Amino acid sequence: MRPSAAIFILLTLPAAAQDAQLDPATGMKIAPGWEITRNHCVICHSPQTFLRQRATEANWTSVLEWMQTNGGLWKLEPAVQKDIIAYLAANYGPGDSQNYRRAPIPATLMPPNPYATEARLEAEEKKKQGLIPAVKPPGP
Repeated sequence: MRPSAAIFILLTLPAAAQDAQLDPATGMKIAPGWEITRNHCVICHSPQTFLRQRATEANWTSVLEWMQTNGGLWKLEPAVQKDIIAYLAANYGPGDSQNYRRAPIPATLMPPNPYATEARLEAEEKKKQGLIPAVKPPGP
């Protein structure tokens, strides 16, 4: 075997192994806790809702508690909740870049913001003229 072919095979093995670890129906990473997470999360929404998110264990806990309070998620047994959070934090934590959203566009590539220039200057001039209150009026 030629050295370049061996290098190509070695470089493609991790990608092939990574693909084998995804559930074909949901796209979720197959790891401890994935089935219980699927059973409780995919009932209400697409797995893509959480597969593209990244959060720490504390943030996943907060999201789960918010869904229980505001989103109609039923109260989970503590062991089940712990398994779901552990799965999400381990497989969709902040350090995991696979399936991650694209990086923010650098400011140097962004078009000029018209509101940061002309409109801002106009508003500042109107404040000087007294046409716009300098301080937000008191209200409810």
